[in-house]
Amino acid sequence: MGALDENERDLVEQHIADDPRAADELDRLRSHLDLLSDGLDEAAAPVGLASRTCAILDNPNLFAEVLNAAAPEKDNAPAPKRREAFDSIGGGRTAFTFMDMLVAVGACVAAVAIFFPALASSRLLATQLQCENNLHQVSLALQQFAGNNPNHRYPAISLSGPMSVAGSYAPKLIDSGYIQHPETLRCAVEKSNLATQPIPTIEQLENASPEEVEKLQQSLSNVLNYTMGSLVDGKLLAPVMQGRGDFPVSSDVVLLEDGKIIPQGHPDGRSNVLFDDGHVEYLAIDDIPESMRQYFLNDDGQVAAGVNEEDAVVANGIAHPVQLPQREQAP
Repeated sequence: MGALDENERDLVEQHIADDPRAADELDRLRSHLDLLSDGLDEAAAPVGLASRTCAILDNPNLFAEVLNAAAPEKDNAPAPKRREAFDSIGGGRTAFTFMDMLVAVGACVAAVAIFFPALASSRLLATQLQCENNLHQVSLALQQFAGNNPNHRYPAISLSGPMSVAGSYAPKLIDSGYIQHPETLRCAVEKSNLATQPIPTIEQLENASPEEVEKLQQSLSNVLNYTMGSLVDGKLLAPVMQGRGDFPVSSDVVLLEDGKIIPQGHPDGRSNVLFDDGHVEYLAIDDIPESMRQYFLNDDGQVAAGVNEEDAVVANGIAHPVQLPQREQAP
């Protein structure tokens, strides 16, 4: 109240007189201020403090001694060791010890153990997806071919002659313009010399000599497997496009060796399989139910055309629709 002007103090006192609640609030504030002021006695300065301070300021030498009280008394006294940042972590050592080397080597080994399996796994996945993508492209080409066929049938294989191998579908799709890039018809993991040979045209196959035909057909051994159709009443019929989800029409390269079905290329022994409805599955032979292992064999257990139109067989590019005793079915 003492800090207010006279007019202001009069107004406040009048308000307090008119409002009992304001008076109560003022009393409460005063009680708190009294508590803060309890025990705050003024402390007396030490005796002689002023005279000693003036003496130090008047004597420059004494003032300098006070400022340099922490300095070494002798010129040759050892200076305190300077501590660098992070000295406490390594104990101040600067040499690279054997234990440090072991730790570094262990870290490198751990990094290699993590990195290389991950790299191999990513490469495996990349090739799998590339082969799957190739089969999707082949699926679109086959659907276009069948859509432009009055009977909606896929490319047919001949019973005899230069077009009598499963891989003959490849030049038909290329010559018809449904496949623009021949490498689409090969799996991405195929690295053999045959993979660099161009896929022959229909004209080259039909006009070649018997010796040349065999060589040209060999260049089809690494194209994607293809359905050989079915042999009904002496006629070889290509499958009809019906959108079946369990009827295979193509796959990665799969061979029959010593009576065993062996997928080629993928290290994990699996194979991408394209079905009539256009979807692709990455399957292991052991994962295929026994009733469906006829994907790569007909109902008679042979790499040949199916015995009926529901008997689907996807075979290697040089497989013939009819078993030829004098000719091996797989290299």
